Amino acid sequence: MDETKESKPVETPKQENKKVEKPKGPGIFGRLKNTFANYKRVVDIAKKPEKEEFMSSAKITGTGIAFIGAIGFIIFLLYFLIRLLWSV
Repeated sequence: MDETKESKPVETPKQENKKVEKPKGPGIFGRLKNTFANYKRVVDIAKKPEKEEFMSSAKITGTGIAFIGAIGFIIFLLYFLIRLLWSV
C-alpha cells in the first residue's frame, strides 16, 4: 500500500499595512523654542563672580592644567629614556 501524503503549504498570517503612529510631541520649532527658553533662564540666573571666587576658580583650573602637563612631561621623559637606553 503506497500512501503518499500531500504536503500542505504553511500559511503565514497576513500582515496588514498599517502605518505606525509616532507619539506626537513638540515639533522641531517647539523643541528649539524650549531649548532657547532654557538658555535664557540660565543666563538670567547667572551672575558675574566676585574677585575672590574668580581667583579661586582660576587657581584650581591652573593647578589642574599644570598637573596634567606634568604627567604628560613625565610620560614623555620615560619614553625618551627607554628609547635612549634600548638603542645603546
